[in-house]
Amino acid sequence: MDVGRGCRAVGTVQTGMDSAKGIGMDARPRNEDKAAWCKLGERAEVAFLGPVFASGCSVFSNPAKAELRYLFDAYFVAPCDLKTRRTRFHASDALYGIPSRSAFTINAKDVDRYAERWPLIVLVVDIDYGDYQTIRVAPLADIQRAIRHGVAKRHTYEQRSNDGSGNAVDSWVLDAEWFFELKR
Repeated sequence: MDVGRGCRAVGTVQTGMDSAKGIGMDARPRNEDKAAWCKLGERAEVAFLGPVFASGCSVFSNPAKAELRYLFDAYFVAPCDLKTRRTRFHASDALYGIPSRSAFTINAKDVDRYAERWPLIVLVVDIDYGDYQTIRVAPLADIQRAIRHGVAKRHTYEQRSNDGSGNAVDSWVLDAEWFFELKR
């Protein structure tokens, strides 16, 4: 299944007769021949894995599957950007209704650049505000969804309107609690 700009999701491999021949099998197995279908799937996985896609994504095999046959097939690697946040946005609750305890910002120009260049990028947001510490995984698609649905709020920095040094003029305010937490 194509999920965008050259990356493919890996799951159960469904193949027809042409693909069976393309990976070294003479004919399509009978529907009830599980062993043949498993063998076909294994060959299809080997043929699929390895090259980096144009979007920077890649898929590689799960080495543990050699010992535990029914594990998932592969790992999906996508572009990632680390965002380290150490300063709380104290006004986010009063201005936007997003709790300052867990609010963080992403520059609007970064979101636009990610969407143009790496649509499958994942942001890892490392937050340490002293009394609130968390690491969150924020896929760009989820950030864009929050923007489209109006739950992410755009904040314009008054002091940066004529800033010529490259600082962002505006950012999206998001809540870390909206995203999956990574545990150490």
